Order: sequence, then C-alpha cells, then structure tokens
Amino acid sequence: MSEPTQQPSPNTFTRGARKIISPLGFRKGYNFVLFFIFAGAFVGFILARFQYLSLHGVLCNPDITGSNTAGPGECYYYLRNPYKVGILLHLGCVLPAGFLVVFQFLPVIRHKLILFHRLNGYLVLLLFLISTVGAFMIARHAFGGGLDVQSAVGVLGIMCVVSMALAYINIKRLQIEQHRAWMLRGWFYVRHLSPSPNSNPKIPVPTLC
Repeated sequence: MSEPTQQPSPNTFTRGARKIISPLGFRKGYNFVLFFIFAGAFVGFILARFQYLSLHGVLCNPDITGSNTAGPGECYYYLRNPYKVGILLHLGCVLPAGFLVVFQFLPVIRHKLILFHRLNGYLVLLLFLISTVGAFMIARHAFGGGLDVQSAVGVLGIMCVVSMALAYINIKRLQIEQHRAWMLRGWFYVRHLSPSPNSNPKIPVPTLC
C-alpha cells in the first residue's frame, strides 16, 4: 500500500501572493491575474480619458495637435448643440461608469458588501444608458461620420444595451453566473464605444474658437 504523498509547502512568493489575493476575495490565483490584467488596463484607459471632459482645454483645444485631441473636424460639431450635449453626456457618464464598474467584479464586495454592490450596479447601469444616448447623438459626426462609423456605433450600442439588459434579467432570476457572464461581455463591448484619441496627430483639430 503506497503512502500518501505530502503536499509541498508554499514558497515565499505564494504566501505573499495569498496575503494580497485572499483579502480581495479571490479563491484562485489565475482569477486574480485575469482581474489585474483586464481591470487594470481598463482603469488606466478610463483615467487617461478623464481629461477629455475639458472640451476647450484638451479635447477641442486648437493649440494641441497631438494624439490627445478629437479627430479632424469633430470639434466643429462638438462645440455646437446638440452634439455638444451628446459628447458631454457620453464622456460625463461613461467615464465614471467605467471606473465604478471595476468594483463590481471584486469578490470581496460581491460577497460582503452586497448593498454597495447592488446600489453601485444600479448607478453604473444608469450612467451607461445615458452615455449610450450621448454616443448615438454624436455618431453622425464622430470620426468623420461615415456610414461605416454610424453602423459600428449603432451595432455596438445595441450589443451593449442587450448585454446589460440580459445581465439585469438574469440577476432578477437569481442566475448569478449568467448575470456575471453578460456583464463581462457588455463591458468588453463598452470599451469599444469609449472615446479614443485622434489617430493622426499631424492633422490639426478645427474648432469654433
């Protein structure tokens, strides 16, 4: 009869990693790694774009010709209503929503701070829906406003809304795994609706100023 093999004791790195992973509620190390990679990149993307909330200072500043400005010709419309309202709605809602949604995927919040998870979820959904309305308002002139751009914004917007709706329906039915899966899908789609810088830094940005 063979004797049971003794499990090797965790090394220093493993013990140190568990001190970080366990308080956050992660049971498996690879889940934390995936969260760190994707959530970290998403938060970095969102924080880097908060500067776009300043239309005259950054996004539509005629003195800035780098990659941190709007695309060619966009600011001609972004500084006029109703497109100004649209871009402010989109940026002013999708950026806070993108920052807050990261907390929704932390296991420690889902398991121990259920009320915060629920209220924050409703707030994120509300901000997301308003930002999508703003995205539809500016789609006609975003990135040149071609049919391809308008079609892409329309399809992505519908995909995002459907994903969020299915996530909401599933959580009301207590189907937690499906709720989580649709939320993940939805926010990966939202990433592609989020503002991107001017891809051609050599072209100046025309404005109304």
